Amino acid sequence: MIDWSPPTRRGHRVPPTRALVAALVALIVAAGAVGAAYAVKFSTAPSAGSPSRPQPRTATLGLMAPLSGDLASLGGAVRNAVRLAVDEANADAAIPGWKIRLSLQDDLSRPDGGARAAGELAADETVIGVVGPLSSTVAMVAVPTLSAAGIAVVSPSNSRPELTGLADATAATSATARSRPYPGYFRLSGTDVLAAWTSAEYAVTTMGRRRITVVDGGPGFGTSLAQRFASDARQLGATVTGIHKVHGSLDDESEVASVVERVRAEAPDLLYVATGFAFAAQLRTELAGQGLAVAVLGSDGLGDPRYPERAEGAAEGDTVVDLGAPLSELPRAGSFAAAYLHRWGGRGNRDAGTRIADPAVSATSRALGSGSGFGSEAGPPAVIRGDGSAVTGDPGLAVPPPTAAADVIPSVAAYAYDAAGVLLRAASSVLPGRPGVNGAARAAVIAALRQGRFVGATGEVGFDAWGDAVAPLVTIYAVRNRAFAVLRVRRP
Repeated sequence: MIDWSPPTRRGHRVPPTRALVAALVALIVAAGAVGAAYAVKFSTAPSAGSPSRPQPRTATLGLMAPLSGDLASLGGAVRNAVRLAVDEANADAAIPGWKIRLSLQDDLSRPDGGARAAGELAADETVIGVVGPLSSTVAMVAVPTLSAAGIAVVSPSNSRPELTGLADATAATSATARSRPYPGYFRLSGTDVLAAWTSAEYAVTTMGRRRITVVDGGPGFGTSLAQRFASDARQLGATVTGIHKVHGSLDDESEVASVVERVRAEAPDLLYVATGFAFAAQLRTELAGQGLAVAVLGSDGLGDPRYPERAEGAAEGDTVVDLGAPLSELPRAGSFAAAYLHRWGGRGNRDAGTRIADPAVSATSRALGSGSGFGSEAGPPAVIRGDGSAVTGDPGLAVPPPTAAADVIPSVAAYAYDAAGVLLRAASSVLPGRPGVNGAARAAVIAALRQGRFVGATGEVGFDAWGDAVAPLVTIYAVRNRAFAVLRVRRP
């Protein structure tokens, strides 16, 4: 296995939350005091103005995300995180002889948008890799096109099992039952298999529920996620009283009324809801209005601050299971949060042309290491403290973990930052010395992704033989005072 970490380092999606302005300001001030003065140098090559230095070649990193429409804010945060990673790598000459440009593709979080975006990127001969898509539905359309072009794809958030050949739960432990459909596809998120099992185990083992009614919002909320949950709950000893299919992206009154009547007839002690927040909020309000007291456990579709807001007090105590973890639960995310907030604030749509003026923490560049950052013998990079002293070793430990104020940044942005980082790191081992991007370079990037690991903002970044994350996280939230609070984070 290729070691992507400095010699002393070892390896190890959340509902957006509101942060108090005072807490956010405090984080930014602390980041400035602790991290913004750090600088990491990765190249001893002549300065840009030196006549002996040739003009760098250009490779392209693609990004597929919803940059317009209802999810533009989320897509904007992802765009900002990836731009931050690219700008840091370029500023630190992390890929000697090369500059990386970013190609932004709005996939609209729809299959048609994804098909168009994938076609644009596949036609660009300079593309060395793609971050995204965020949506599994989009990925199912886009990944075949990108794979056919030999382009590496790293998604921060796809959970559909089929993308890595995990067709059913039994395939998780049966290598002969599984094949990899897209050799260049990788993801940092866990899968619906993991989400369903975690949900079922929490419902039956921790909550002690024995009669469960399931509301299935369809493939837009996890391919067969509800069916997987039902199967796992039965395996753990619970009785599934019924599985009721609805249009989960709508809040149709007739469908809500139908589910309410089913709950009345089946008398469950838990309602598992795999729909969008609007349907779930309408359902929760109607159940309360009719005096039906039943606990609700939801999939990540409920992990939107508008769910407890719309359901008002009726949602108090409801739980949600989501893949990933908020930044406040990621000990290694401190430098990323500091740099992101310093440049972008808490918004997803700030002017993308703004650049940090002073030497800020460059977590992506630190992950890349010195020189090419790939098998370098120069040792860990030096970190310059605010007092001018230098330290070596693990620079990630020099920056404190993020506080809850960092949760103003959607966690998928941190995963996108690491997705960009792992692609840049692979490129740093492949591009130097090459005349350009071609099929051989793309294949070498994919090969590097299969072998390397490093510690990023989200923790250990690396992939198994199928392209799945080696250390996927799952977070369980509860609604407290019309907001989401972390109950626990389950780690590998």
